[in-house]
Amino acid sequence: MTLQVIGALCILVALIGEGFKISGVEVPRLSRNRAVALSVAGAAFLVLGLLAGA
Repeated sequence: MTLQVIGALCILVALIGEGFKISGVEVPRLSRNRAVALSVAGAAFLVLGLLAGA
């Protein structure tokens, strides 16, 4: 389940992508290429988490 959470967080950060700060964690503004790469990595983590749980 941990991989699924990491994957979901990666996709969420890629979707927001304009920079934000939550309780001391600051995410800078992402370029389009980095947002796409983060989305792909997030999807891969989600798939791996689902396959590992099956």
